[in-house]
Amino acid sequence: MAESPIISSMVLEPPDQEDKKNSWDLFPWKDFPGYTQSQRCASTSSWIWQFGYDIEKSDDDTKRRWVCKVCVDSRRPNPHSAASSGTQNAGIHLWNDHKVCDPSGRRKPPSKAKEKTPSRNIAEMMKLNTRDAREQQIANQIIGRFDRLVFQRLVVSWIINSNSFFRQSEDPYLRAAFEYLNPLVKTTEAHITHNTVRRRILQVYEENKAEIKRVLPSRTT
Repeated sequence: MAESPIISSMVLEPPDQEDKKNSWDLFPWKDFPGYTQSQRCASTSSWIWQFGYDIEKSDDDTKRRWVCKVCVDSRRPNPHSAASSGTQNAGIHLWNDHKVCDPSGRRKPPSKAKEKTPSRNIAEMMKLNTRDAREQQIANQIIGRFDRLVFQRLVVSWIINSNSFFRQSEDPYLRAAFEYLNPLVKTTEAHITHNTVRRRILQVYEENKAEIKRVLPSRTT
């Protein structure tokens, strides 16, 4: 399956990283010793995560917490936090304290998010003591530098450029190599299946169909 370089370049284009980076600038880490940015992608579909930070205990990533962004942005002492599975409590806080509700208007009160069984934590793997401010900062820098979506786009782009089978993304040795280079590939569940690869390529094709049809004839003449 030969693919146009146009698709590859569009898959490779990363999202804007500045907003992601700046969103943590105000976070009061001193109020949450032993915590880091969450490495998990689960349980963030509820609307309340638009208004909260996702953190986890470095030595036990089953202990994830939602921390109110509105409290943090307004410099409120002791910002409200709740267990990640207790999103209904977070929704009640947002309404009672900030008059913020589900922007879509579909959920009143918000539904409870479902927790997934987590895997080993990056801070634990690197033997970082996140109760120490310096090591907590190091853990957050490591986590913050890895973007799950960018990694997945790079894998898809590699498959396109090398004209590889979609199932190459599921090769256990390739996955082991990715995890060896960066354990966050595993802890953030960043691996993709052949179905995901196919869906991403078709999505890029549909989004850029007109441009691809315009360019391809000129390359065959």
